[in-house]
Amino acid sequence: MGGDYGPSVAVPAALKCLALHPELSLVLVGDQVKIEPYLTGQAESLRNRLEVFHTEISVDNATKPESVLRKYKNSSMYIAVDLVKEKRVDACVSAGNTGALLMTGRHLLKTIPGISKPAIIASIPASTTNRRCYILDVGANINCDARQLLEFAVMGSVLASSLNNTTAPRIGLLNIGHEEHKGTEQIKLAAQLLEKSAALNYIGFVEGNEIFGDKVDVVVCDGFAGNVTIKTSAGVVHVIENLLEESATRTWLTRLYYLIASPLLRSLKSQINPARFNGASLLGLQGIIVKSHGNALIEGFYYAIEQAIKEVSDGVPDLISRKMSDFLGEADTIDELAT
Repeated sequence: MGGDYGPSVAVPAALKCLALHPELSLVLVGDQVKIEPYLTGQAESLRNRLEVFHTEISVDNATKPESVLRKYKNSSMYIAVDLVKEKRVDACVSAGNTGALLMTGRHLLKTIPGISKPAIIASIPASTTNRRCYILDVGANINCDARQLLEFAVMGSVLASSLNNTTAPRIGLLNIGHEEHKGTEQIKLAAQLLEKSAALNYIGFVEGNEIFGDKVDVVVCDGFAGNVTIKTSAGVVHVIENLLEESATRTWLTRLYYLIASPLLRSLKSQINPARFNGASLLGLQGIIVKSHGNALIEGFYYAIEQAIKEVSDGVPDLISRKMSDFLGEADTIDELAT
C-alpha cells in the first residue's frame, strides 16, 4: 500500500487484475480502515479472492533502509516480503521505498546460489511494436565488478525470455564505444566472460543510442549508468508528449493536422506510455518482488501486478537458479578473469 497514492491506486489496480484473472487471489497489506472504502460495493466474486492483512505501520521514502530491519518489522513492506518468504503468497508488489524494499528482500529471501547481489531490472520501449528492451542494474549496485555484470546478464536473459517469449535474448554490454579497448577495466573483463559463455547470446558492446533500436533485448550495466539511462528515457517520453501537445495548438492549421493524425498519435503514445513499462523486478532473490514507481497511477500499478503474475507463472527465480548452476562449473575460470 506504499507509494505516493497508497490504497487509492493499489486497490483499484488489484481489483482490475482480479477481474481479468479468475484464478488469481491477492493479499493487500496495509491499514484496513483506509483500504475498505475502495472495496465497498465490489462483487462478492472479487471480494472473496482478496484478503486484507492489517497494519498501520508503513515505511516512507525518508526512512533509512537499514532501519527497516530494526524498527519496522510490523510495517506493510516487511510483512509483504515475509509472506513471500513463508510461501503464503507467490510474489510481492510494492511502490514503497526502493532501498528499504531491497534491504528487506535480501534479508528475508536471501540471494539465489551463485548470485552475489540482487539487481533491479526495468524495461523501456523498443523500435519494434510491442517489444521491450530490459536494462539491469538500474540502481541497486552503483559499483559492479565483472563477475556481477555476468550475473546480471544471466538474470536479464531469463526475465527477457519469460516476458518477451524469446528463446535466446540478445545481450549487450553498455559501453562508450564498440572498440575492445574502450570502457572501464571491469567492463572489458565482463566482455571476456560473456564471450566465453555459450549459454548466453552475447552480441558485444552497445552504446546508449542503440538501446531503443532493434539490436539488443537485454542491456547490462552498473546501477549508476542504468539509473541515469532509465530516468532519462522517461524524461524524453514526457518531452515528446509536451512538444506534440504544444505544436498541435499553435495555429488552426496545426490543430487540423493534429486532428487528422490523432489515430496515429494515440497509437504512438500508447506504445511509449511509461505506465505500460512500470514494474522493476528485484532479480537474484529466492522469491519474486516487483517494484512499482512510487508515483504510478492505477494503470501503472496494474502493469506491475501483471508482471508479477507472469514471473510466478514462469517460475523466474527457479529458472535463474538453474541457469546460474550452468556457470558454477566455470567458477575457477570466471574468478581468475574477474580478479
